Amino acid sequence: MRKQVLSGLKWTAGAKFGGQIVTWGITLMVMRLLSPEDYGLLAMATVFIAFMLMLAEAGLTPALIQKKEIDEASLRQAFGIIIVINLSLLVVLNLLTSYIASFFGDERLIPILQVLSLQFLLTMVGTIPDVLLHRELKFKKLSLIYLTAAVSSSVLTLILALSGYGIWSLVFGTIFASSWRVVAVNLFAPFFKLPNFSLLGMRNFITFGGTVTISRLLWFFFNQADIIIVGKLLGQEMLGFYSVAMHLASLPVQRVSAIVKQVAFPVFSRYQHDREQLCHSVIKAVRILSLVAFPVLWGISSIAHEIILIFLGQKWQSAILPLQLLTLVMPLRMVDNFFSSATDAFGRPDINMKNLLFASCVMSIAFLVGSQWGIIGVAISWIAVYPVVFLNYCHSLRVMGLRLRDLLMAIVPALAAAVGMYAAVWSIRWLLVGDVSQLMQLMAMFVTGVLTYGGLTLFLNRQGYREVLNIFR
Repeated sequence: MRKQVLSGLKWTAGAKFGGQIVTWGITLMVMRLLSPEDYGLLAMATVFIAFMLMLAEAGLTPALIQKKEIDEASLRQAFGIIIVINLSLLVVLNLLTSYIASFFGDERLIPILQVLSLQFLLTMVGTIPDVLLHRELKFKKLSLIYLTAAVSSSVLTLILALSGYGIWSLVFGTIFASSWRVVAVNLFAPFFKLPNFSLLGMRNFITFGGTVTISRLLWFFFNQADIIIVGKLLGQEMLGFYSVAMHLASLPVQRVSAIVKQVAFPVFSRYQHDREQLCHSVIKAVRILSLVAFPVLWGISSIAHEIILIFLGQKWQSAILPLQLLTLVMPLRMVDNFFSSATDAFGRPDINMKNLLFASCVMSIAFLVGSQWGIIGVAISWIAVYPVVFLNYCHSLRVMGLRLRDLLMAIVPALAAAVGMYAAVWSIRWLLVGDVSQLMQLMAMFVTGVLTYGGLTLFLNRQGYREVLNIFR
């Protein structure tokens, strides 16, 4: 099992990192080509598409992965349920497009939503093969699929943006990425069986999946509430600035969390009856996540001014301060995202559901209040209120037999090293401002941050450093 876990982490991390280098570079180029209004329009459409995609497989994917033994009959029944749900969602979304466009006051959303609704057809035929690959811990194949999908769709998006397709370059890029993944998983793990539309014997799957689905809907509301509020109250252009800042701040969270979650949930499911091993694995993973999350995200915060002006240009200047603020809180989001994998694998998806219910209520109120001061106020609400949400997430530790002290001991060394790094980077900015070009200043700040964090990690966080090295040996 340990060999499979390490192999999974190596392949998943390698693929994500390689793909990230390419996609980040292309994303920055696309952002220079498109306008804040384009990104604001896509964010409005994505809110509703993402909400309905949360329902697309009814939580059956984690239910099927978590189950110790699974037979073909259950897979065919799950396939039948997924077909019915996705066809229903496809019809419902297309019926609602005009109402969604009216809510945001922009008729251009109608064709965008209609094209993006094709993802329901793709989900229909891609879910079961994806489940099979995860159950068999085929992380190498999964990593190659996600890597090639990310790179190829990013290249297509850039080509279309250069050709003047505007918002449609983002739309077609999204559809292409989904199509690529579905074709690939069917090649690696084909499931060419007829669906069974009977619900007999599916009660446990539906119960587990239903709880997971409710948690996902709460997670969606929690993650998209700020987008809805900014789009409705502050308009497309401000939403464009905010969504790009959030996108840049969230990219490391999404990628690193995806690396761990892709491996963690199926592996933790194997350890669900071994509490001691599960606890050890959770704390070790938090320590490794913290070691990566704090320098990457706080590093972005410390050089956000240079990143925006050099790579995106003056037209995106209003995204600088939101990016600086949002990246400060993202390490906590990366850590608490991981808790759900552990509690779900432990057979307690209800815990994550309760945590998300609390987060959705508290953060939505904070966003409404913060929006009175524009997108800066919304970003400040993350800084001011999210630590309270994080402490509530820590209740998950009790189920696993862990204490808050165990979590803090895993996080604090990386946090302390990141504070020192941030101070060093800002000192270099203060010393060099006005004396060198922005690009040279950015390079000096980057090198200073890397060296400072590396040195402080060897002094303050040797255990985490050794654990990371062991993964790649």
